[in-house]
Amino acid sequence: MKKRRITLNKPNLSIVIPTYNERENISKILEKLRKSLKKVRYEIVFVDDNSPDGTSDEVKVFMQTSPDIHLIHRIGRRGLSGAIIEGIFASNSSLVGVMDCDLQHDETKLLEMLALFKQNNSLDLVIGSRFTENGGISDGAFSKFREVGSKVVTFMIKKLLNINSTDPLSGFFMVKRSSFLKHSKNLQTQGFKILADFLVTSGKTIDVEEVGYSFKNRVLGESKMSLLTALELISLVFSQIFGGKVSIRFILFCMVGVSGIFVQLATTGLLMLFTNGFSTSQTVGIVAAMTSNYFLNNYITFQERRLKSLDLLRGLFSFYLICSLGAFANIAVSTYVYSLSSNWLVSSFVGAIFGAVWNFTLSSSFTWKSK
Repeated sequence: MKKRRITLNKPNLSIVIPTYNERENISKILEKLRKSLKKVRYEIVFVDDNSPDGTSDEVKVFMQTSPDIHLIHRIGRRGLSGAIIEGIFASNSSLVGVMDCDLQHDETKLLEMLALFKQNNSLDLVIGSRFTENGGISDGAFSKFREVGSKVVTFMIKKLLNINSTDPLSGFFMVKRSSFLKHSKNLQTQGFKILADFLVTSGKTIDVEEVGYSFKNRVLGESKMSLLTALELISLVFSQIFGGKVSIRFILFCMVGVSGIFVQLATTGLLMLFTNGFSTSQTVGIVAAMTSNYFLNNYITFQERRLKSLDLLRGLFSFYLICSLGAFANIAVSTYVYSLSSNWLVSSFVGAIFGAVWNFTLSSSFTWKSK
């Protein structure tokens, strides 16, 4: 983790802003924060995931004249949750506000959040909520479909994870730094919804209040919402159902593996329409599934370690080898369990789990090893 900087005039508030391709919005968010926080001694910590549009360079321009602006330039690490965790660790204030750089969060609400902390010393977290009193979504910020979808997903997350908040998926909040650090070791660095993770991890031990705000339209840049965001959210839910003991990355790896089953069945079935050779069709189906799993894992599961060019080809053969050995390990373990229990279903399941763990562990260590 990043070491905290030593400052002579400790700020009353730290603002952590994770960024990726937000160059056009840097000057605008800084201007808005300066207007809203005139009477507050604060610092701003940008955490940039090596944006190709030069976001870090733009932040450095303002750092030359503003000692209250700081930058963490992450290379080889991606993900909103991880960026926020690093930003909070690097902050110097006892209170930390978290907001996006896309200008959709209402920076004027930071003073209201700060006032709540001053009124209540036991308060740990203030959530900027779209779905409470004085909250809402501006016309045009979401399509009707996305707005309804957001409300449905929020409702489901609250029920599945037993979260007592009107907006657990908000990316706009203020937290007592000591409270966050207390629970940080159990937080997932992968994913986009750090607030939901923090609420579940901390259980009922923290004092929470909410402030309503209107979610604004994005003016510049592109939304980061995607299918990958949805998959990581689903993985977070499963991770928390298992008590946070199973990583989001492993769950994504297993989800890709399940998709491989369908690829294998479809390929084998298609070939069987034109040939009677089951063994050949099954072999091609297995190779098709491994190939599909490899490219999906490269894009989804290991996005921050994504392989390209020749490394992509080398990684493919590495993945073939690991999965082939994993298949033998699966057979060996399931056969051994069957000799003890004579229950084919349990034996097969244990073998499948062992094979998945084998493939994930070795793939993480060799195919997509950290640089």
